[in-house]
Amino acid sequence: MNLRKGVWGVVASFAIYTALYWYHVIAAAMPLDAQFSYFAGSCSVICMSMGLLLSARPRVVETSFGGLDRMYRLHKHLGIAALLLFIAHYATVPGEPEGDAAAASVVSDEGSTAPPLESPAEEEDLPIDLFGTIAAIGFTLLIIITLNRKIPYHRWITTHRFMGVFFIVVSVHVFLVLYDGEEIALFSAPGVVLAFLLLAGIAAYAYQQFIYPKKKKHPFTLIAVNRLERATEVVLHPKDGMFPFEPGQFAFITIDANGFREAHPFTISSGAKEDRLRFTMKVLGDYTRRVRDNLTAGADVAIEGPYGRFNPLRGYEKQVWVAGGIGITPFLSVLRTMVPGHGKTVRLYYCVRMAREALFFSELEARAAELGGITIILFESDAGARINADVIGADLGGALRDWSYYLCGPKPMVAAVSDGLKKQGVPVRCIHNEEFEFR
Repeated sequence: MNLRKGVWGVVASFAIYTALYWYHVIAAAMPLDAQFSYFAGSCSVICMSMGLLLSARPRVVETSFGGLDRMYRLHKHLGIAALLLFIAHYATVPGEPEGDAAAASVVSDEGSTAPPLESPAEEEDLPIDLFGTIAAIGFTLLIIITLNRKIPYHRWITTHRFMGVFFIVVSVHVFLVLYDGEEIALFSAPGVVLAFLLLAGIAAYAYQQFIYPKKKKHPFTLIAVNRLERATEVVLHPKDGMFPFEPGQFAFITIDANGFREAHPFTISSGAKEDRLRFTMKVLGDYTRRVRDNLTAGADVAIEGPYGRFNPLRGYEKQVWVAGGIGITPFLSVLRTMVPGHGKTVRLYYCVRMAREALFFSELEARAAELGGITIILFESDAGARINADVIGADLGGALRDWSYYLCGPKPMVAAVSDGLKKQGVPVRCIHNEEFEFR
């Protein structure tokens, strides 16, 4: 498996906690049902905490995960795992003693009775169950909303911000359980790990809400909105000079205009040496449709980034680029950055529905001729042309292992080409792609 160091770090964290937890509960002779219930619940909150840490977009660990897109993919999987573990926890949580055993009085040697002794939890009347129930309901609803792809982005992101609120609620629930100490004490080994991760998750949420919005971003002015075939090019001019980026990277855009103040990620399509910044957006949803129909020049724009590790210029000499539709944008940035004598041999397979939807195709051909060493092959699906590993192999003369591959486009196309290449013996390390999905 080709897992990144960041993923191994997450796996190692769970492994360490698992070892500490089971050593503690076995030594404490905890009842079996409680062992599994508390383990599921504690792993659930660990998933939540790590998800919040990743959603804070820590730049220092982006490379360890292979890019921000993979961090968000892991964030999504952690959310799903948290929900399933939450369900497992509440399905197996130990109930209160029932029947005669719970109601019986303590019988003395003389046959007299005495009231049952009160536990510390009863004496302090800790609202453990209340906070746990609120957190369970809130998290379940929010994760279900998160997984619903039909909800518009602006509504989804509004509800998603409440994740941190319910994480604080579940943190109170867990701290009360640890303080009660009936099963796991606060200063036991698993208790210390849980407390640390809960505080880290709360800190990450506070950072996102109060510090991150004030974090300095790159200021730009919108100078042009160019309407293309089923796409829109947004052109920005820097106020304080251009920031450095590598071709193939993306950034988050926040436009200071009514209806556009949500941050959205888009691939940079301008060259790394240009004095302006360009983004090319396919018209796919409400936001990109409003950009095309309603946005006008003059607005202030804040850019956060760059992010991403998709840069063919860092790759091997012989490269295959596969672009599907708007997936041409990172390669467009690369071609606008390259100079003659670049030392690469590139075959670009550009896949579109019909030729008129091939964005900037005349510019691409002109750049290929100017740079040398680059061949562009257009695939039109309406004409029956389909890209796959067999087609690529036939075009390359069967020497698939001699090339590195960069794929960008619709997920089904990228997955099919990638799987086909692997089946024909291409090493995973030679296949590169990024997923620009953050839901």
